[in-house]
Parts: sequence; structure tokens; C-alpha cells
Amino acid sequence: MSKRGNHIAEKPFPWKCGHCRQKTIYSATVPYTVDIAHDGRNYTVTVPDLTTPRCRNCGKLVLTSAADRRISDAFRSKAHLLTPEQIREGRETLGLTQKQLASRLEVAEASLSRWETGVQIQQRSLDRLLRLYFAFDNVRAALAKSPEAIYP
Repeated sequence: MSKRGNHIAEKPFPWKCGHCRQKTIYSATVPYTVDIAHDGRNYTVTVPDLTTPRCRNCGKLVLTSAADRRISDAFRSKAHLLTPEQIREGRETLGLTQKQLASRLEVAEASLSRWETGVQIQQRSLDRLLRLYFAFDNVRAALAKSPEAIYP
């Protein structure tokens, strides 16, 4: 890959396959199904029209970052987890910075940043905490108190 301006351009097809060593990788749109384990649960996630490079000789897929994002989006939908955009919108609606929200939820600022950029998928329990925090003033008020004030 090479950089052009502010975006990255992929090298032209065909590519050499790392599996069969043939120069037969081209862009393809394929149905893709994967099993994902998350928080002790298993999910079968299907993307019916995933566009990603595929070897025409052996069928091996090369999952690009764009393909990974589509799979992650499909997983979040299947698992009913907040999307990165929903987390960012919830935080911004409350007028909070990432640092402020992370501090109030007692999570690492880097974790919150990864959830908002989609690099990491939040655990179900933290997803539920985010939903409660965004939805209810009394939850925000309770979490603003020190733990000792809540459970003396």
C-alpha cells in the first residue's frame, strides 16, 4: 500500500496469494459467515455481501481493514451492542470529553477511545453501563459520588 494525500491507496490487482503463492488475488464480493465468541457467548455473524480481496485459485480471503469494520458492525448489531458512533454521540450529548466520561465510569480513557474509534468492542456489562449513564440523570448523579458515599 502507498500513501496518496490523506488516504491510503492499495496496490493494483492481482496480488500474490500467501497461501497458494499464485498471483490470483482480486477484489470479490462474497457472502461471509464467522463464529465470534464474546463475553462467554457465541454468535454466528453473516455479512451477505462482503467486499474483500480473494484468491481465484484457492479461495483464500484477505480481510482488509474495511472488511474487518463491516464484520465488527455486523457483530455489534447481532449482539445488540452500542456502535462507536452511538457511544461518541451519547458522550457529546452530555457535553463530556473522553477523559471526563472515562473518569466518571472509572474506565481507562484509552479504552473509551478504542470503543469510539471501533478498534475495540466493549464488554456487554460496560455496554449496559454506558446505556444507563446516557439515559438516566439519577445514574449519572449516583456515579458522580465516591464509592464510599454509595456503599459506606
